Amino acid sequence: MDFVTLLWFAVGLCFDSFAVSLSCGMACRAVSRWRQFRFAAVLGFCQGAMPIVGWAAATRFRAEIEAYDHWVAFALLLFLGGKMVWEAVGDAADEELPAGDPFAWSRNMLLGIATSIDALVAGIAMALLMLTIVPAASQGLNMAVAAGVIAVVTILSSLTGLAVGRRSRGRIGERAEWIGGVILILIGLKVLVEHLMA
Repeated sequence: MDFVTLLWFAVGLCFDSFAVSLSCGMACRAVSRWRQFRFAAVLGFCQGAMPIVGWAAATRFRAEIEAYDHWVAFALLLFLGGKMVWEAVGDAADEELPAGDPFAWSRNMLLGIATSIDALVAGIAMALLMLTIVPAASQGLNMAVAAGVIAVVTILSSLTGLAVGRRSRGRIGERAEWIGGVILILIGLKVLVEHLMA
């Protein structure tokens, strides 16, 4: 996975956080900038940390599945993308946010963890791919850089979601999740095609 693919990967993963931020922005319009930034930073931290957890766990069994790792990575990304699309068009799109102030620390953490579960599975897929974000660097350093990029993209998308949500109403969040799912599916197809053509 190179830097450009990583950026697309990060964009695909951040759409859950964007959708939640959009909803929170519509629900709580009078919120200080500090609380908005803290909200986005918590979502970004969780989204960046979860892939590291998945990557660390998956590297233990990577050698056993090396012969078909591209199929596993493809299946994981297809599952994640399909799940996001399904939630965007299915009943899950009608779920409410947790009751109370989403900008309160405890609910902020809850939303951060909830929106980053998919990133945990994505980290497993990343362990099966060769990370070439920093050429000639170890896979651990590449994964740390990847996590940082995912966190920053999530923070920016969350701040954008809050800003758009405070100024609008509608179902943009559901469309965002759908787009994120399609991006992850396309990355999975790219991984598969590159391995089959190699």
